[in-house]
Formats: sequence, structure tokens, C-alpha cells
Amino acid sequence: MTSSNTSLSIISIVVIFCINCSYSMNTNQDKLTFEFTGDGRKLAVYSHKNNNNSLLFFIHGAGGRSAQWSHQIEHFKKDHETFLFDLLGHGKSQRPRQGFSFKDISNDVDILYKKYRSKQNIVIAHSYGVALAIDLVLKSNNIQKLVLIGAGTPTAIEKIGPWNLPPFILEWIRPMFSNYFADKAFHSGTDPDLVHSERSISDQNPMFMMKELIKGMKDIPIMDLKKIHIPVLIIQGESDGLTPLSGAKELNELLVNSELLIVKNASHLVMIEKPDEINNLISEFIKER
Repeated sequence: MTSSNTSLSIISIVVIFCINCSYSMNTNQDKLTFEFTGDGRKLAVYSHKNNNNSLLFFIHGAGGRSAQWSHQIEHFKKDHETFLFDLLGHGKSQRPRQGFSFKDISNDVDILYKKYRSKQNIVIAHSYGVALAIDLVLKSNNIQKLVLIGAGTPTAIEKIGPWNLPPFILEWIRPMFSNYFADKAFHSGTDPDLVHSERSISDQNPMFMMKELIKGMKDIPIMDLKKIHIPVLIIQGESDGLTPLSGAKELNELLVNSELLIVKNASHLVMIEKPDEINNLISEFIKER
């Protein structure tokens, strides 16, 4: 998400990206289970428990799925409890025709967090998940730290542009987005096989769901970022063409206790492009007192 001046264009690009990128990697997650968060909303969840009492709660972005956190789960699950899930309509979660407003999705996040939270809780979010994470922190008093990746200031979009088109037309023009997505979502030096792999599974996200998700972003509320006093780490790929660095800098200025770290030779999918570097940055942030 970005500031109001660029929110429409960036949101459109982000969703174009996410449509073409459903994260095909193996997740090494624990056994899949399902949670019902109300009105029959069935969400796929993956939870790893241990005796650490420190939970990492992951939220993916629009059009993604929990598998995007594969490298992070494998790295952190030995020393931390981990929880991740597929947003409604994503991954293995239910795919209804409605129920994609920001309020509905944030309510899902709130219900799952309250059920799985531990004594110490760190929320880690990417892209659209940033808005959901910030909203969760503003409603909770037992989150100790926040990590925001591919971030900008949460802002409601005013117009949805091409997303007014019928889903069958959006499905028809989907290939037109592909080259643009690859250019903006990945650094030019990213392994071509990784780029191809991510693009090859674009049909996993139906356009009717993406359209409803975009419409739901019109209802993102104004959030008082000055009320967030916990430590916040913002991680941004230097060449992120979907949520530009300017948005991350703006967010960093608005938060009272945040740090912005820029990762070179990486773009929007920085946690996949540079997994070891991202894991190290998060590890150091978690260790800080």
C-alpha cells in the first residue's frame, strides 16, 4: 500500500503481480488444518507449536498464499512457534463469491490471532498484509514487535479502474499483465527459473475473487499510526516496482518506533529473492531488546 496520491496505480499493479504469483514452492509446513471464522468462512491454517512461547504470526498479501513464507518457516520453526494461513479465496482456503471486504478479512485475521497467540507475539506481513497487520496491532495489546515487508501507508483506494470489468473479460486479458508483472515484481538479476515458476501458476487465483478483493480495498479505514509504539522493522526491496521505496519511507516517517532496511538486488518478493538475508534481518530484530 502507498500514500493516497499513488494508491490506485500501485494497488492495481500489486494485484496484477499477485494474480500471476501464487508461490509454488514447497512450504515444509506442518499438517494442514482448517478454521471457521464465521458465516462458514473456511480458512486453511498451518501451525507449529513448541515450548518457546514465542509466536511468529505471518500474513501474506493479496493474491498470494501462505507458501510464500516457506524459507522463513523453515528457518524459524526450530526456535519459535509459527502460524500462517491462506486468506479467504487464496491457497487452500474456501473460495466464495463474496466476503472480501477489508472488514471481513481483518476480522478473520483477528479471530485466528486471538486463538493462536502466545505469550510473546511477533507479526510478520507482506504487501496487502501490511494493512491487515497494522489494523491487528491497533486492536491488540499483546503484540511485541512488527515486521512489514513490501510496505507502504495503508490507504483506501478510491477507484478500481479495470477491475470494474466482468470477470470473464479479466480472465481473457490476464496474459497482458504477465510481462509487466515480471518486470515490476522481480529484480532483473533474479533466477529466471524462479520467475517462470511463479508465473506458471497464475491460474490458481480466479479473477472473480481478485475483483472482489480489490473492491474490498475501498473500505480500508484510516489508521492512526502514531498509536503504534512497539518496535517496527520495515524491509524493502530496493527495486520494488509494486510498492515503491517512497511508500516505505513515508510509512517509516509516520511510525514512532520504526527502522527501514533496504535490500539491494531485490524487488517486491524480497523474502523469496533474498531469503537468507531477510531471515538474518528478522532474526536480529527479534533478538533486540
